[in-house]
Amino acid sequence: MSMLPCFKKYMVAICAIAVALPVIASMVWPLMTGQLISATFGGMLLQFALFFGGMLLGYWIFSARADRVVDGYVYLYDQDCNPESFISNAGSVAANVQFPCNPTVAWFMGIYAQACLDAGKPEVAARIEDGLRQSLKSAKKPADACGILVNLIPLVEKTGTLSDVRSLIEEGLSQCADDPSGQAAQRRQYLQSQLEIVNARQDGNYSELIKLDEHVMSMPSFPMRIRVEYAWDAASAAFRSDDVQVEEKCLSFVLSNGGGLALVSQAKKRMSALQHH
Repeated sequence: MSMLPCFKKYMVAICAIAVALPVIASMVWPLMTGQLISATFGGMLLQFALFFGGMLLGYWIFSARADRVVDGYVYLYDQDCNPESFISNAGSVAANVQFPCNPTVAWFMGIYAQACLDAGKPEVAARIEDGLRQSLKSAKKPADACGILVNLIPLVEKTGTLSDVRSLIEEGLSQCADDPSGQAAQRRQYLQSQLEIVNARQDGNYSELIKLDEHVMSMPSFPMRIRVEYAWDAASAAFRSDDVQVEEKCLSFVLSNGGGLALVSQAKKRMSALQHH
């Protein structure tokens, strides 16, 4: 599924391609046959084929382009840790989203909402969360519901309670339990990992939480923003367990890589307190 519906200008271009091909054919056909294209059954059939073929071709071309554009926007936040730049560039795309949405759009909007939290726009994030919850209720297939859930959970981790997060995780595991696909297996793995983190937080098991967080922090395959967020969580757990060495290491990671994320200012204050301790 593509982000294409969120790009109205691309939809117009697809329609233009679909119309242009039959028009061109109607001009060439008389030169080749001496007849109007609409005067023969074969000519009319060709026009229909060109129209629908043009629609499919245009959709394929611009769908790929839309996805590349969106990936570039998300990179600004997920890798550069620059929420303001992401919002500035992707705001028009987000504004065109209508809820309920599919899992692909939920992925983008979940990230956009988190950027809004970083940029001090909680009211926008709240509206998006409501839209994602509406999308979840409207999903007709378990796979779609699970796809929306895995994109809603990271947002609710920042806006809700541990009980809220646990409830969504358990719902996600239920939705994808009987799905044998590789995508469902990846989602189950993610959900299980989040459940382990929730359990460690609720139990006050800070050593386990630090271990889980540091694992993500150390993984180059994860987006830098995610690694920074887990480093901050590990630093917070280390603070509660009086592990100064781990806290300082994780804070250093946040300060070196966190860019414009909101948690960087908190990390600076905590590092300053450590250095003056």
